[in-house]
Amino acid sequence: MTRLTNLSIRDSVTKKMVLDNLNEFRRDVLDDMADNTKKAYLSDFEQYLSFCDIHQCPAMSDDWKVTKDSIKAYFLTLMDSEIKNASIKRKLSAIKFFIGIAELPDPFKHSKLLRDFVANKLKKKPAAQDQAEPITAEVLKELNDTFNPNSLLDIRNKLLVNLAFDTLFRASNLTGIQLHHIHRASNSVFAPYSKTDQEGHGIYGYISPRTLALLDMWLNATGITEGMVFRNLSPKHTLQDSSMGYQAMYKTFKTFGARLNNGQEFSCHSTRVGATVSMTEKNRPLIQIIQAGNWKSERMAVRYGERSNVAKGGMAGIL
Repeated sequence: MTRLTNLSIRDSVTKKMVLDNLNEFRRDVLDDMADNTKKAYLSDFEQYLSFCDIHQCPAMSDDWKVTKDSIKAYFLTLMDSEIKNASIKRKLSAIKFFIGIAELPDPFKHSKLLRDFVANKLKKKPAAQDQAEPITAEVLKELNDTFNPNSLLDIRNKLLVNLAFDTLFRASNLTGIQLHHIHRASNSVFAPYSKTDQEGHGIYGYISPRTLALLDMWLNATGITEGMVFRNLSPKHTLQDSSMGYQAMYKTFKTFGARLNNGQEFSCHSTRVGATVSMTEKNRPLIQIIQAGNWKSERMAVRYGERSNVAKGGMAGIL
């Protein structure tokens, strides 16, 4: 939102209202948004503004038909790219979000033609995203055997992957965990932020005795007594005061695959998918899987468990 020179607003009063609204958003709302949501929306909207700058078309207008033409042109460039439809939908949502903040007419609300145009074009793109390579219970056991108990980096990373598996937390959950969020008596850990928690209540996850023992190993090795659990390490593996951010966790998960003979490429979502697969294989009730993953519905729990269910299908055991 650093530049909004490509507005097409005829009325000076309306233009002032739009700029005032955007400034109010930046002043009163932006800092309280969830970090990942904030970064995604700002990045996606910045891309749209760049497109409009390059192609000299208005990013927003008080005439929804003008905004419609700009969005339609931008959408077609996204369709011509390698971006999958889930990401395209997210980018369009960011545009609609800022149109709403500006209190300008939304072409998606006014034009059924635009809604149908987008929906029909998206059908031509694969709807399903590639699942993260799962770190299942079996893979986790194999991975645990590769960590060096004398390496501070390995102690931290072993704790990280095990806690991520136990809780099914996303990386954004894990980055905010402090020592006082660990409740040993109830084998639970509290995450103050959740992607799906719009009210800001936070979520709880299970922490196993195995992972509690790994936590104690990490605390004893580092001397941490309060504050963030997961900290950055220097190139020489000395403890830093700064906590691990999303990018640091992402890079850490990416390195786990190199430890295994098959060299799988993992991501921060691998434990979330893998734990779901493992629970599905153990025939855990769907309601328990949903609760473990803090999902609002069964959709993602079923999707993540599909890999296990395929092995139980009609073709299993035919040959």
